Amino acid sequence: MGHVVKQLGFVLDVNRCLGCGACAKACQTRNQLVPSLGRRNIRVVEKISMNHIQRFYLSTACNHCGNPECLRVCPSGAYSKRRDGIVLHLSEKCIGCKSCVSSCPFGAPKINPQTNKASKCQLCYERLDQNQLPFCVQACLTGALKLKELRNIPVTQLLRLTAPIPSLRLTRPSVFYIPPRATKV
Repeated sequence: MGHVVKQLGFVLDVNRCLGCGACAKACQTRNQLVPSLGRRNIRVVEKISMNHIQRFYLSTACNHCGNPECLRVCPSGAYSKRRDGIVLHLSEKCIGCKSCVSSCPFGAPKINPQTNKASKCQLCYERLDQNQLPFCVQACLTGALKLKELRNIPVTQLLRLTAPIPSLRLTRPSVFYIPPRATKV
């Protein structure tokens, strides 16, 4: 793993996300993935309090963690981390042992049943290298999903809502959420 100069990551404003799935569909279509290998998922979250139910959507994918567990456990060196923080899976080195699948607390790597090798979001690094947005970000109709240099964002305004707390401290996922605004009863 080379020295990371910056850390790219996703920021999702849950107040703007409609749960439409355009991000997930764009990723699946543009990367020619079968539905079972979809790299981005839409999850409905409901917070229930005494006075009301608050509902919002989370668009999730690989978190391109600061300390990726997939990279740590892979016995064949099939993972690497770029200087911009993107965690890559190198299919040609993958032996299909499923170590990354079982160790990722976020369920990002999946085994392709046709190749018996792992597959995961590569953050459209080829597009980024050509100064283009990832397909999922480009497809977001409301601008809820953004790709940001995370070291330039005041993270006190953001939440990590992707996994139980111990996993967050260990892996340091590069995905943040602008929390839902409080609604009046």
